[in-house]
Order: sequence, then structure tokens, then C-alpha cells
Amino acid sequence: MISGLYTGATNMMGQGEYQAVIARNLANVNTVGYKKNIAVFESFVAGAKNQTKEASEGTGSTLGKVATDFSPGVMQFTGNELDLSIKGDGFFEVQTKAGIAYTRSGQFMLSRDRTVVTPEGWPLMSSGGPIQIPANAQSFTFKTDGSVSVDGKTISKLNIVNFLNPDGLKSIGGSAYVASDKANPTTAEGTVEIAQGYLEKSNVNVIDEMVNMIANMRSFQSGNKSTDSINDSLKKLIGLVS
Repeated sequence: MISGLYTGATNMMGQGEYQAVIARNLANVNTVGYKKNIAVFESFVAGAKNQTKEASEGTGSTLGKVATDFSPGVMQFTGNELDLSIKGDGFFEVQTKAGIAYTRSGQFMLSRDRTVVTPEGWPLMSSGGPIQIPANAQSFTFKTDGSVSVDGKTISKLNIVNFLNPDGLKSIGGSAYVASDKANPTTAEGTVEIAQGYLEKSNVNVIDEMVNMIANMRSFQSGNKSTDSINDSLKKLIGLVS
């Protein structure tokens, strides 16, 4: 009976954490380039090794880790010459205050010194470093191969980076990631196309997330009723022996 309480409690804790994952996905449904989070649950059985004391008391499941689904989102035409998207695998390389980061969000703008930056102010990196558009430029173009052309003259090429192990990327908020030693970066040259005037939308499906939320809430309520029932039985049992 006690193990049943532990089982119900750990299940509800995992469902509570899963609810936070779903809420985060829904909050970022309109975030450009956002990749949805996926909850990965772990099951355990009584007596198994390398478990917490609570887990070893019973069976059940808990939220093991939160993975990221890097599947592409839908491309939306904006017509803005500073909006970029990547067709295929790969990430834009940007320079943050803490170092290099990677993003699928191609929503860029010009800073005061006409450097191409993210809304956070992070410069978009190319083979020649940050991209700066001259004040007297009549036009600039991002070609499909990532080349940056100003008034018909190529000045640099975007750094598009792919990863052999995307699970090695760590989110730093929104649509940006930093790479761990396990990510195994590689150039994406020749395998992707850059689309100017398009943005990649979030890959979150609102209907799927709402269904997950309802199902998760029902599971939580079911677990709560189960633990309440066990608790009532224990009270009655204590009353009989006292």
C-alpha cells in the first residue's frame, strides 16, 4: 500500500513537469525558428539500483529528460530582405556576448552601424566575420548558397553549421542554442539553400499540444484519486489498530 503511494506521487510529479513542457511549447508557438520540446519518461521498478530512495520504494515513472524535435517548421513568405530561412538541416551562426550560438531563426535587422543582427543584437556570422552593409549600398542579396552580395559584388558567405548529434545542443532560450562537445559540428555547405524573404515558423502543432495537455491533466487527476483512495484506506487501517 505504501509503495502505491510512492508510485502515484512520482507519476504525478512527472506529469506536473510534463505540463510545464507543454506550456513552454504553447508559449513559443509564434516564436520564429522555435523547436518544440519532447518529454521523455523513465520507468522504474522496486529494488532497482541507482535510484532515489523514493523511487526504490515502488514502481512508476518520472520525467527522465526533455529532448528537442529539430524537424523543420513551415516557411512563411514575408518579403523582408533581412528575413532568411534555411531549407534543409543546419543553423545560422551568431555571436553572443557569451560566445558563438546557433539558431534557426532568420529574423534579422540592421544595427546602428548597419551590421546584420538578431533582435537580441547578436551579429550574424559569415566567412568574413559579422556582416556589415555599407551605408551607400543600393542593394544587398543573400543568395541560395549563402553568399552575401552588395550591389552585385560578393562580400562574404554565411556560416551555416550542421551537427551530427543535435542532441548535443543546449538551449539558451527562444530559438538559440550552444554546442557541447558531443554535438559534432560540421559545415552544411552544398546541402542547404538559403531563402531570402522567408521565415521558418515554430514546429509546434497547437492541436497536438492541447490534446497532450488534456490527456496529461486527466492522468494527473486519475493518479490523485488513486493516492487519495490509498490514503483513506490507511486512515481506516490505523483507526482499527489504534
